[in-house]
Amino acid sequence: MSEHIDVDLSGILRGEMDLDGAADALMSMMMRTLNGRMTNAEVLGHKEFVLTKLYRSA
Repeated sequence: MSEHIDVDLSGILRGEMDLDGAADALMSMMMRTLNGRMTNAEVLGHKEFVLTKLYRSA
C-alpha cells in the first residue's frame, strides 16, 4: 500500500535515515502540500479513513 503513503520515514527504523533527514523530508512534503500538491488520499479519491482500535489502551 505504498501508494497511500505521502512521506515514508521508515528509514529511521532501519537506520538508513537520521532524525534531521526525516525532519527535512517531512517539512519538504508539508511545504509542497501547503502550496497545492494533492495528498495521495486526495489523488486516490478517499473521502475518509478510519483506523480501527482493536484493543483497549492501558
